[in-house]
Amino acid sequence: MNTKRTRAGFSLMELMIALTVASILLGLAVPNLTQFMKNNKLTSGANDFMSSLQRARTESVKRQANVVVCETADPTAANPVCGAGQAWIVFQDTNGNWVSNGVATEPVIERHPALDSTVTIKFDGSAGYPIVAFNPTGFASPTGPVTPTRNVVICDSRGTAYARAVLISPTGRARASSVAADVTAAVAQVTGGSCP
Repeated sequence: MNTKRTRAGFSLMELMIALTVASILLGLAVPNLTQFMKNNKLTSGANDFMSSLQRARTESVKRQANVVVCETADPTAANPVCGAGQAWIVFQDTNGNWVSNGVATEPVIERHPALDSTVTIKFDGSAGYPIVAFNPTGFASPTGPVTPTRNVVICDSRGTAYARAVLISPTGRARASSVAADVTAAVAQVTGGSCP
């Protein structure tokens, strides 16, 4: 009976070839993965903002009251203030002044945390921050203390070519787009006319 065992393994040459192939594959995959992750952050931000707009429009009809979506620096505050930031809130605007006056009279319906710090929100309108108001019929309110936001662009350091646009029609319908023509037209309307 033969009890000798054959030992198998990689030769040095086979190991070097395997490491070379693995490093080439890794070199090809990492840049694509980075692009995928950046694109995902932009798409996620646009979808989240769209979801908040749709909820605000639905709530305005359901509550038969004005409902506002606005950017804020601190959505977790007891009484969040509209202003520059990477987060936003949705609130009932009982008196129609497009300002959150307190949770007792104008409840906050939704609080969205800040987007990733690599993502920038650009917008049109005169408030100095994105603000969209919906009246009780669900239409985007054209009148108020400031010119409302109709174009929102979400971008990163790669610029307009990779940006996402959220477009709000006067009827209150909002849509997100990554189509170059839509994004370019929206960027032309936003503050500074460029992204980021």
